[in-house]
Amino acid sequence: MKRIIVVGATGYIGQYIFNKAKIYALAIGTSTTGKNKTFQLDLGYSSSFDWSFVSPGDTILLAAAISAPDICASEYKRAWTVNVTGTSAFISGAIDRGARVIFFSSDAVYGEREDEFDERAACNPVGEYAVMKHEVEQRFAGNTLFKAIRLSYVFSREDKFTRYLAGCAQRNEQADLFHPFSRAIVHRDDVVAGALTLAEHWDDSPEQIINFGGPQILSRVDFAECLREIHFHDLRFKIIEPDADFFKNRPRIIAMTSPIFARLLGRPPHNLCEAAQLEFALPSK
Repeated sequence: MKRIIVVGATGYIGQYIFNKAKIYALAIGTSTTGKNKTFQLDLGYSSSFDWSFVSPGDTILLAAAISAPDICASEYKRAWTVNVTGTSAFISGAIDRGARVIFFSSDAVYGEREDEFDERAACNPVGEYAVMKHEVEQRFAGNTLFKAIRLSYVFSREDKFTRYLAGCAQRNEQADLFHPFSRAIVHRDDVVAGALTLAEHWDDSPEQIINFGGPQILSRVDFAECLREIHFHDLRFKIIEPDADFFKNRPRIIAMTSPIFARLLGRPPHNLCEAAQLEFALPSK
């Protein structure tokens, strides 16, 4: 592997991929601001792209996006410009320069599915964010220099829902949990390990689409109960039903699985309670 480029190297997932990649490979990162020793790259302004840092043989992990489903719906034009127009322009330019691209997509491209499924399932995107991710996938379908990772909800002590539960526990407030709302929750460390393995062993994984999800389909109630057992022992919560608008932009249940992900990791992915034990056994990151 010649070099890794992480687009979105200051984001929730990208920063950990970037930090890990630097340990054993020549790695560079990009961000919209160019801070923290990254190259500046704003996917919203494709006409200003600087291609000087992309070379033949590079592997690009494209983790940057406007990822909040509600923002993609309410600010559709801006989100499309970043998530589709700019992202597609960058991928095209990178591939034209001989680089390989791993695109971070979403399980939401499958739509709502209560029965377990794998990468062979057809797509039925729910919400504007999912439509945008699927559009990019379709534009590069069949290109040998393009692969897509379809992420489920990515857990760590820093993810949005875990921080919400932590805040409620610290303030001794009751948490409100939407139900039903279920995903194949995946540990961020497994996402990082799987993505870097895919980058390093590109030719060993001929599949263009790979689902990155955990081994269990868990609701937010399951999520909270696990974290209460492992760490937030005083957490209290009640179940509430989201209003109808919430599910316009996201599926209720996505029972995603993958035989490929475990092969990449060389082991089964961590279940949520295993991941929580790992996260909360460590000092704050």
